Amino acid sequence: MTAAAAHRSGSFARGPGADRAVPAADPAASGRPAPADRPVVVGILLALFVLAIAVTAWRHPDGVVVSRDPGYAPMPVLLLLVPALGAMVLTALLPQGRGAAEVSVRRGPALRAETAVLLGLVLAFPLLVPLLPTGEDYVLAKAALFLLVPSVVLALSARRRGASITIRRPEVGAAVIALPALVLGVLSTVGPFSSGGPASWPPLEVLLIAATATAITAGLGEELIYRRFLQTRLEALLGPWTGLLLASLLFGLMHVLSHGGGAWWESAAQVIALQGTTGIALGLMWRRWRRLWVCILAHVLLNGLGVLLHLLGLLG
Repeated sequence: MTAAAAHRSGSFARGPGADRAVPAADPAASGRPAPADRPVVVGILLALFVLAIAVTAWRHPDGVVVSRDPGYAPMPVLLLLVPALGAMVLTALLPQGRGAAEVSVRRGPALRAETAVLLGLVLAFPLLVPLLPTGEDYVLAKAALFLLVPSVVLALSARRRGASITIRRPEVGAAVIALPALVLGVLSTVGPFSSGGPASWPPLEVLLIAATATAITAGLGEELIYRRFLQTRLEALLGPWTGLLLASLLFGLMHVLSHGGGAWWESAAQVIALQGTTGIALGLMWRRWRRLWVCILAHVLLNGLGVLLHLLGLLG
């Protein structure tokens, strides 16, 4: 089905959270364009990432261990960044497709209110984690804050007067845009840029439940709130690069309790350098093609490819 036919038949339905997703060439799309970036703000955000990488490399000259589970080997920071950097370069080199991936503002007051709610959710999550008594509560809290609450809030906001933003997405082949996701997930798991895997695995049933929960709450939930919901709205309010970098910064800081180590500033620098840079790679995929499934695929591979290879080894 062509884009024009899909638009006439209604196949371009509202996406998650009732954002209005339309073909790039849709003449019926309305709204004012997003503002241009302020170079000073973009420069400050980029400097934060560079500083975080430099601090992490300085504090960990022998390498960083990416997981608290036993079995992972320390790896130099710059090597750990190669998969994300490779995915960024590939995303920039691959064709964008026909049309632009733009965001337009349809209802400014609603957009600002929605963004404030989303920022509150992503900031509340790391503050809530230390108060949770069990691992199951962690999964439930992430599902509620990243999936349920924002979807309901945005759907209610759009129910009476329509979506606050319009997302235009270009026409592009799925096989092309899947390549950066595969590069990011595979290079981070196997090969010279991977830090290995756990020394031991949990029982099969526990592993399957944990992997499924991670795929839903992290692969889907984190991409939905940080890329589709938050980054898009920050782009509409502050400019494309500012929105991408700010959402990636917050995405990195979300991991400070689970992946950081040492003093608070050292932990913050480490997660900005590693998880934040990965967030930039994912954000570039979203900004260039506006296909959330590409980001979800990359995220699921990052978290689950090692599990899949372990399961294939058991079958073998």
